[in-house]
Amino acid sequence: MFKYLFLLLFPFVLPAQSDTDSLLEQETTEEEIYIEETETEDSYIREPYQAPPLEPLAMRDVDQNSWDKATGGLDYSKDRPKAPKERKKREENNSGPSLDWTGMFKGLGSLFQVLAILLALGIIAFGVYSMLQAPRNRVIARDGTEITLANLDEYIHETDLDRFLQEAKATGNWSLAVRIYFLQIIKNLSEQSALEWSKEKTNRDYIREMRNHRLGAEFREVVRQYERIWYGNQMLSATEFEQLEPSLKRMLG
Repeated sequence: MFKYLFLLLFPFVLPAQSDTDSLLEQETTEEEIYIEETETEDSYIREPYQAPPLEPLAMRDVDQNSWDKATGGLDYSKDRPKAPKERKKREENNSGPSLDWTGMFKGLGSLFQVLAILLALGIIAFGVYSMLQAPRNRVIARDGTEITLANLDEYIHETDLDRFLQEAKATGNWSLAVRIYFLQIIKNLSEQSALEWSKEKTNRDYIREMRNHRLGAEFREVVRQYERIWYGNQMLSATEFEQLEPSLKRMLG
């Protein structure tokens, strides 16, 4: 029975044995190849390269005159290291704050702009103040003379007498108001050709010219009241002015 069993298994055992022998032979071959390669690499290791020895330098004497001529004008003192204190001082000077010129010029430009604006505003303010302080009735005559209360009777046709009248009333100067009323009457009668105005004429001259006029008698009374108040330096109260003003306005039509 064992004989027949061996014959049945023999075909399977033989290939397995062959495979095992093949693996052993293959491993043996790889170990031999590795050993041969290792021996081959070790056999090719070269020794370190050694450079040939250098020839000794030849010393050549240099003539002192030739050396002085070749090195003439050379100053090696600048290459000498600075002393510790001097080097430290120089480093401190170099490390100091540097001036920012660009920033300074920009700052000055802004400052000048602000000053220019302030100057312009000051000029404008001064002009407005001067205009406000100037008299409202300031008028220049054709001959370049400024018309004032002192020379008002000489330029009655070149100025607005009503402006002077309103200012006199506002300040309570009733005597001046009567004078301006009288000058307005002379101007009005002159424009109506009832009399001929001239700064050289007197009030008596105007009374004579108005003698035959329908308002001659009333004009004579106005002249009398005006001379009493203005030339007589009579102080006039507000009540007295209110009583006299209607007759003055009638002469103005």
